[in-house]
Amino acid sequence: MWTPQLDLWSPGRLLLTTPLASLVAQLPDAQPLSADEAAAFRMADELIAAFGDQEMWTEGLGIAFVQGLDEDEVIRRLGADPAECPRTNREHAPFDPMDFEESLRHVGVTSVPGSPGGCVITQDGYMPSDNDVLKAVTPGTCAYGIYYNPKGGTFGSLARDGETVAHEEIGLSPFEGDPPAFWHFRFWQSGAFPYGADTLAYACAQAGLRITDGRSAVNRQGPVRWVRLPGRLRR
Repeated sequence: MWTPQLDLWSPGRLLLTTPLASLVAQLPDAQPLSADEAAAFRMADELIAAFGDQEMWTEGLGIAFVQGLDEDEVIRRLGADPAECPRTNREHAPFDPMDFEESLRHVGVTSVPGSPGGCVITQDGYMPSDNDVLKAVTPGTCAYGIYYNPKGGTFGSLARDGETVAHEEIGLSPFEGDPPAFWHFRFWQSGAFPYGADTLAYACAQAGLRITDGRSAVNRQGPVRWVRLPGRLRR
């Protein structure tokens, strides 16, 4: 029960982070979590819970969490005039959502509450995690973009102060040597939360957001402020 299987993690120590903790906490040779480990799991669980308990549609979703900026500032950094970007749902979007190439030229922007909160950039496509888009919105702050590739894999990119600093595949069961956050955000666990909530919460943490309600951020039918990307930010 307490023999490490990967890095420092044993079945018993992982069970201590779940509702089954009481079944193992009093077993012989129990190895309790450190205060820092317990705090990291609590913080991660709070962010995971911010995405609610209902299933989410993440296939093909691109989303970037941007720390501390309001909608108008994100829109300006994307090269558009906030006054020309009213809030509408997909039915009234300024493009044909069935035209994939045209869809890639537009992103949605909406705020998310938290302390700190910020904004999300969304699209049915990969542009929110594109290097140039992340560089454009992060001078003086940071952002983490995800693309849920429908062909397989969930890929994240971290940008800070106008530079991309990390690319990684996320959501897989951790391997030896993976970052501790892969354990804290429960990439090893399934069924305890809606699919995708762990990776969305991880993205928030990487961008430095502590949001309180992320459900509107991933509501692909909800109203957003549509921004047409300038030529320098298109692919």
